[in-house]
Amino acid sequence: MKALADLRYVIAQTGQDAAYELTAVDVPLKDVATALGTSETAARTYLNDYLHP
Repeated sequence: MKALADLRYVIAQTGQDAAYELTAVDVPLKDVATALGTSETAARTYLNDYLHP
């Protein structure tokens, strides 16, 4: 269970770091959506979830 908790922490931290980096360098939302294989609306939600936990 500890390993699972540690993994979840690493995933959350990595996602947050990536979201901050994407916004810091002004990556277009369209490009983020394409990279995630989703819509721009869903990509915006993902970014907001990581930026405002």
